[in-house]
Amino acid sequence: MATGSDSLQRRVVRRIREISKTKKIPVTHLPDRAGVARSHFWDVLAVRKSPTLAWLAKVAAALEVDPGELVVKTRASRTDRS
Repeated sequence: MATGSDSLQRRVVRRIREISKTKKIPVTHLPDRAGVARSHFWDVLAVRKSPTLAWLAKVAAALEVDPGELVVKTRASRTDRS
């Protein structure tokens, strides 16, 4: 069973992928654009490591969105049960 923090982290990962796709920014370019370690970036996306607030801010800046956009529930995520 997923804990609240697991669910939040999965939502953040989903939002990063959604926003990246919408803005046509390849996910593979995000670590360099954000100035974060590639290995840590992929560990966060694989839900092996948790992002820090500073990390979220850097990734949000790379995506040109407010950091809150990475945690907000979208219509699609409201129907998800993950």
